[in-house]
Amino acid sequence: MSGRRIDMHRLQDLVRLHRMGVPTRKIAKLLTMGPNTERRYREALKSAELLDGALDELPSLELLIGAVEEHLPEKIPPQQSSSVEPWRQTIETMFKRGAGPQAIYDALRLEHVDFGASLSAIKRFCLQLKEQKGPAPEDVVIRVETVAGDVAQIDFGSVGKLYDPESKLMREAHLFSMVLGHSRLMYVDIVFD
Repeated sequence: MSGRRIDMHRLQDLVRLHRMGVPTRKIAKLLTMGPNTERRYREALKSAELLDGALDELPSLELLIGAVEEHLPEKIPPQQSSSVEPWRQTIETMFKRGAGPQAIYDALRLEHVDFGASLSAIKRFCLQLKEQKGPAPEDVVIRVETVAGDVAQIDFGSVGKLYDPESKLMREAHLFSMVLGHSRLMYVDIVFD
């Protein structure tokens, strides 16, 4: 049985409730299934002539399984392969070079007149390629845990010339930053020496 099919005991309950004359919407609610699902199974069981009969003579599970398999065929997805499959090689090459889905989509649209896939299809395909590739070393983050007050990380960087209000001159300015190791709190200031 497919994972999309409902439990056969619930189908026995569907038959029992239908034979009791319970309205279809109430049956769907009682069996916690959508009205459309209830209707599809009810029509399949009606085609197999299993909905009518006595309350104490419910159909067996095997009979229900046979009726569902015969009268409720599997839904075949409308599309079996990706719409970008003809351009697989080009997409893989561009993705390996570091191009993102939008850039790949734009390039294929400009280079190939017959390209008709959507940006979403390119994004899904790139996501598959990324999953196949696995994590890169730069994607892995190892959090360093420290005791409070034990570690601080300090950094300086030049930001160019800025106006110094104390000397009233344009001076070379630097950015000072400090991150506390335990709380990850950051302090940032512009300094002139």
